[in-house]
Amino acid sequence: MKSNQESEVTIKPKKKGTPTTTKKIIKKIITILEEKKCEDISILDLENVNSYLCIFIICSVNSAVQARAVSRELERSLKEYKLGPGNQEKKAHNSDNGWILLDLGEIVVHIMTPEKRKYYDLEKLWGDATPIKA
Repeated sequence: MKSNQESEVTIKPKKKGTPTTTKKIIKKIITILEEKKCEDISILDLENVNSYLCIFIICSVNSAVQARAVSRELERSLKEYKLGPGNQEKKAHNSDNGWILLDLGEIVVHIMTPEKRKYYDLEKLWGDATPIKA
């Protein structure tokens, strides 16, 4: 059964100081997505569905060019948190196919054209996930 509860997972920032919660980083991501004119933004909590996935953020863009711009801005703005596996440069899987996946470790951002989003329908695929209100 779905509910609108919010996940509260802690992520340690690159710089010393207080831990930053996933909620704060999600809000920062959502702000960037809105500033870059992304549409239909969805947040899914996958922790209770899959042991190795936490949060999916899914949004629609009008073109591959917009998708790359959004991806670059997210990488630039979130660099200080040292999120995700491996090198910063290898996180985004840039292509012109209409779908960019940005792996930030506990948070995975899917930037998709409406055609790809409709075709893959991640919200339906992960239908047991809990939607999160930003």
